[in-house]
Amino acid sequence: MPAPKAEPANNAYGPPVQRELSGPSEMDVGPVQRHFVRASTLDTVPVNDDLYNNKALKATEKTALDKRISVPLIHDVQNDGTISNGNQSMQYELTYLNWGAITDTQRDARRGHYFTITWKNKGPADDFIARFQYRETKSQEVVRTLTQPMTHVHGATRSYFAVTGLAYLTYGPIVSWRFTILKGDTVVAEAKSFIW
Repeated sequence: MPAPKAEPANNAYGPPVQRELSGPSEMDVGPVQRHFVRASTLDTVPVNDDLYNNKALKATEKTALDKRISVPLIHDVQNDGTISNGNQSMQYELTYLNWGAITDTQRDARRGHYFTITWKNKGPADDFIARFQYRETKSQEVVRTLTQPMTHVHGATRSYFAVTGLAYLTYGPIVSWRFTILKGDTVVAEAKSFIW
């Protein structure tokens, strides 16, 4: 019987790749969340307290409310577990948002606070920007903003916004919000939470 020999080194494969924790991949996020404008990572910009008070926000923007543009419905869902009261319609919302999540990483990527906002333009078709400003429980007075450009809008349409993943787990759920529709740099319609 011949003496055993070690296999030659296989240099066909490189060393293991170190992954950065940059947030969930598109595969983790899921099909439903791709429709949402999402905040899912932590802030990297230092906080400037002067930018985050309401008086400074109001003073810097032009407002010319248009009666033809309205915000009739705002629907929010907080996806952070099961519904304990047995409400089947709310349980369906969570099932819909979590559809396809198998691993813990995928479930954590979909955990968050989701807003579906229906708004109408009864005037001529035009281009708008839907802007969603919000504050979260753990970051107190810091105002964050998500925007969605909307082209050629006429009639009823929807805007989708969500705070998910690492941003939701770190800063907590949304405690107050303000939704505005801008035409150019002018606010033409708005809706806001009671404590904004």
